[in-house]
Amino acid sequence: MKVIYLGAGTFWLTEAIFARVKGVKEVIPGYMGGDTPNPSSESVATGTTGHVEVVKILYDETIIPTGQLLRIFYAMHDPTALKHSSHGIGSQYRPVIFYTDELDDEAISNGNGSDMSIIPRIVQEVQERLPEDLVVTTHIMTAKEFYAAEEYHYGYFQRNPEAAYSIEIIAPKVQEVQARFPDNF
Repeated sequence: MKVIYLGAGTFWLTEAIFARVKGVKEVIPGYMGGDTPNPSSESVATGTTGHVEVVKILYDETIIPTGQLLRIFYAMHDPTALKHSSHGIGSQYRPVIFYTDELDDEAISNGNGSDMSIIPRIVQEVQERLPEDLVVTTHIMTAKEFYAAEEYHYGYFQRNPEAAYSIEIIAPKVQEVQARFPDNF
């Protein structure tokens, strides 16, 4: 099993998508990247703690390889947004990949036997599909301390299918990503 932390807008959306991916064993919403210990949803929402809403993803790479997990990640958000995503405004929603020590070879070295490690290779794939005037701005950094979100955030989409955010934002994006990657759902 491997662990990666991904931020792509609100963790409600990110959790709803990755909880459905074959090979993903656990998805936990939380916060990472800031300097304030034990942040709360309210403090992160101010944009002053430096934290990003992320999900901790525990996955079986024999079922969902890291590269495919990242392709799904990039398909679900605007990778050119520097300080916000298309599904949330503010620095706490910025697109980010926090990789763990076990992913170092895939993130920053050529230890995987190819000319380029997996995270930069996927970023390059995404960049090549963008118009020339747009640049992938997803932050890529070593994982820091992860703080699990308050329990009421867990399974938001599943528990609140009739909420406006679920109907207008999450459900259409889940359907879009599932249609694009049918073999992974």
